[in-house]
Parts: sequence; C-alpha cells; structure tokens
Amino acid sequence: MAQHVEVTRANWSDPTQRKHFIDLCLQEANNGLRSGGTLKPSCWPRIIKELEKLVGKRFNQKQLKNAWDYMKKQYLTWSRLITVMGHGYNFVTGTFDLPTERWEEYLRKYPEAKQFRYKPLANAEELEALFGGVLAIGPKNGSLEGTDNTSSTHSTSMPCEIPISLEEDDNLQRKLRREQTADDEVRVPNKKQKRNLDQIERKVNTITYAWENLEGPSVQECMKILRQLLTFENPLYFIAANAFCKRKEYRELWMDMESDQERIGWIWSLRK
Repeated sequence: MAQHVEVTRANWSDPTQRKHFIDLCLQEANNGLRSGGTLKPSCWPRIIKELEKLVGKRFNQKQLKNAWDYMKKQYLTWSRLITVMGHGYNFVTGTFDLPTERWEEYLRKYPEAKQFRYKPLANAEELEALFGGVLAIGPKNGSLEGTDNTSSTHSTSMPCEIPISLEEDDNLQRKLRREQTADDEVRVPNKKQKRNLDQIERKVNTITYAWENLEGPSVQECMKILRQLLTFENPLYFIAANAFCKRKEYRELWMDMESDQERIGWIWSLRK
C-alpha cells in the first residue's frame, strides 16, 4: 500500500519559503536546466525534496509550477512598471515616489501593478536572474537584496532614470507579449529572423574590424564593459559600439564613468 504524503498549502508570500524556492530554481537554471520558459521536468522532484528539507513542508509539482508562473507574472508586471515609471524609483525603499495622479493614470491601464504601489517586489534581483537578464542598467550600490550577482547566468539590473510615456508603453506591452510567447515555446527562426541575425553579424564584424589601431582606451576594453550591461539584441548596444569606433573621446569618457546607470544614460543621450 502506497504511503500517503501530506501536501502543505503553499504560501509564497512567506519570505523564507519564497526565498528558498527562488534560490533552488536559480540553482537548477544555473546548471543549464532551463526548458523554454520554465525548468526541465527533472528539476521539480529535486526542488520538492530540497524545499522540504529547508522549510519542513511538502509541496507537489503543480504547486511549484504555479509558484513559478505567479512570480514570473510579478516580475513582468514590476519590470514594465520600472520601464515606464523609472524616473520615480526610490533605490532605498524599492518603491516609486510618484504623484497620485500619475499612479492613477498608470493603474487604469495596468491594475495588476497595484501590488507595487506601496511595497517593492520581493527578491527582485533573484527574479530578474530567473526571468529577465537582457538589460543591466543599475548602480552597483542600488541592490534591493544584496545578492551576489556573480552566481547567476543572467545579468541582474536595477532601473535607470529614463522613463517612457504610457503611449510608448503600448509598444513595450506588445514586445512583452511576443517575448512571453517566444519564452514559452522553442521556435525555429523564420527567414526574416535569419536575415536579421545575418545583419547583426555583419554589424558586429564591421565594428570588430575597426578595433585595430585606435588611440586611447581600446574598443575591446569598452566592449567588455558594454557586454556586461547589454546584449546585441538591444538597439542601444550598437549605438554605443559605433560610438567607441568613431572617437577616442567617447571611449575615454566611457572608461571614466563610475556607474552602470551613468553609462546607460550616456548611451541614451547619443540617440538625440
């Protein structure tokens, strides 16, 4: 007769339980065990076992997958809020210092963001390591949780003070939906995507060719820092890379900057 195992009701607002779950998921992800927008099936039994050891509670796989989806939705909501309302972000509290009318305007469009009006996203850096990682634009002293970023396969980030309008955010919303779809299923690139990748490769080759015999800080030195902030999928990547190839003053300025936020702000200024 099979032994009955009592399953505990999940409470992912409990900080200890939540933190242990996220850390275990990060451990599996850092071991290369991602699959599409989630973890490989073989990960969940290990997480169940280790979580029971850590918190003394037994969960089933469905509960853990629901927790993953719940925290992913939280992160995407928070990430959109950061992008649109970044100018009001308070690095000390992890919340937003915004006028009431600005909040009301935003919440009419995105009511799910109400949860972050008076409190921050818990475990923001770890969740970004799980679900984000394309753009790293924050000051090193702006950490929410004090996590060592070197343990993650993804770049963690904090918001830069470059807000966009709610009208511009319509494009962001569509982009997030496309990214969500791409994240949840593995798709073979179509002809248009392949052409885009070929164009990107040609741009990279052109920039690489221009690296030699340049004065001042080398392009390689500048690119090493840039790659810690952005990936080539981000249009800001090539704006900065082209600037490095054009003028040594740009490279010198880049190397003298003291924070990631300062560097991202400078790249944005090149778009004007």
